Amino acid sequence: MPAEQTQEQGRKGVALVQRWLESTTYLELNWNVYDNSAMCEVEHLNGVKYFDLAGSFLGANRREVFVENKNYSSDSGQYAHFQEFLAIAYSATAKVKIAGRMDRATEFIWVTTHPFSLKRWSSLASEAEVKLALAARPEFLGDTEVDDDIVRVVTGRIWVLVMHEKQIDLSLTQPEVWQVLALLKRKEATL
Repeated sequence: MPAEQTQEQGRKGVALVQRWLESTTYLELNWNVYDNSAMCEVEHLNGVKYFDLAGSFLGANRREVFVENKNYSSDSGQYAHFQEFLAIAYSATAKVKIAGRMDRATEFIWVTTHPFSLKRWSSLASEAEVKLALAARPEFLGDTEVDDDIVRVVTGRIWVLVMHEKQIDLSLTQPEVWQVLALLKRKEATL
């Protein structure tokens, strides 16, 4: 597939995922990597990673969130990409701790349009999988050792979701989301 088509497929996938997640009324994803890459940047022990979407949860427990989207029509080797995602989530969390900065309880959401690693599916967001990911991608550890406490924290912040394009037909539109949010007052809960 030519680069332009691949990028367009990626843009379309990101837009669909953004609409779907925001229609839950629990997330506000203000930035996407195509229009505002700086806001989608996550620092980790080996550099930076740009996620597809960035924003925050709404309500009393407003947490930062980064979303990685895979708009695939097959497994397409997603497990290797998912392992990198897990390693980066760990590495970003470790970098904050090592730097002595306040932990913002950042959450990481993986959204795919095609399931993968079905035999592992129920444990993809487990401590064992994070450790496997770090063993497969040790460059994300920098010069540190795996910290079991950070692994435990990260596994509680990993989301693995599957979205079918037809789910958009069941999702609120952006104007509907704003109407509902005004009634729910989720955005005001943090002020």
